Amino acid sequence: MSRTVYFFGAGATKAIAPMAPLNKDLVKKALEDFPKSPEVERLQGFIRFLFKEREYPPIDNQIWNLLDYIIQQGRSACKAYNLEEIVELRRCLLNLVILEFQKSLESSGSELYKKFIEKISRNSAFISTNYDILIDSAFFRSVGINYGAKVRASVAGEYGEERGLNRAHRYPLPEKINIGQIPLLKIHGSLNWLYCPKCDEVDMTIDKGVIRTLSGDYYCNNEYCTCKYEPLLITPTMFKNYENRFIKDVWNHAEKELIAADNLVFVGYALKDEDYQIRCLLMKALLNKGKAYEKITVVDNDRNDEAQRRLLEDNVKKKYEELYGEVDFRTIGFEKYVETLDLYGQNS
Repeated sequence: MSRTVYFFGAGATKAIAPMAPLNKDLVKKALEDFPKSPEVERLQGFIRFLFKEREYPPIDNQIWNLLDYIIQQGRSACKAYNLEEIVELRRCLLNLVILEFQKSLESSGSELYKKFIEKISRNSAFISTNYDILIDSAFFRSVGINYGAKVRASVAGEYGEERGLNRAHRYPLPEKINIGQIPLLKIHGSLNWLYCPKCDEVDMTIDKGVIRTLSGDYYCNNEYCTCKYEPLLITPTMFKNYENRFIKDVWNHAEKELIAADNLVFVGYALKDEDYQIRCLLMKALLNKGKAYEKITVVDNDRNDEAQRRLLEDNVKKKYEELYGEVDFRTIGFEKYVETLDLYGQNS
């Protein structure tokens, strides 16, 4: 039986959750939606200082790029902001982005994902660049979750004081975790992953049988550890860091799946030039394959405007054709694409 790898980008989440921010809007939306937050006040102060009190400073991912650039350099940014303050600013920004996703996805369901999973063949794999956990919930309810790297434990959004530290409550991993016929490979991290840098382990948030977005200020649930959890998200900057052990395992699994695949289906992913690591991942898989893919399908959002449709084909389709040659390019959107699938993922 042919093996199909489905590769989902931000456009797939946008199709299910229209209020979800795209990567290019993350910083701006996060600052706008939580104006009274102390994190916003701190970040706005930094932006005002950076742009010399300009009335309308640009608020976009340039800010994130700058913070990551300074942190990678490993030295003070300027006299007004030392390295520790820059690290704290980045932490504030990441917390706000997590809150933004919580806010924008709180009313969204995973029924379309569930329908999609029910239709596709079990001889499939799923790669996603998205942080949200809508797809995770659908996998958990149906075939189980195999993240391509082993999760250590599950924790809930409740605290218990232990030796003066507030630790998250630990629960046994459900039987549906670390298994699953269809790997769910989230190569940019996930909102339900909690990473302990001291233990070098990843736990996931799950409460009452429901996967949750991480929130709060947890200490690692290992009773012998005094380290706090960190979010495990690869941020949308030019200075992405994929050195985390868990992330590396996920990427290695994704590479193996791309090599083994007979067919690729890309949904809501524009193959942007700045995603050079992903492009290299796709090209390395091509380098190691014994034969060409049988079929490449690219599903983009439905465009009513003919000019926009032509622009998509001129830009996005061209990038895929440069990489793979002939592709089946469809501007029908994810929902209509799912409707075209018979059981086992065949197009009707």
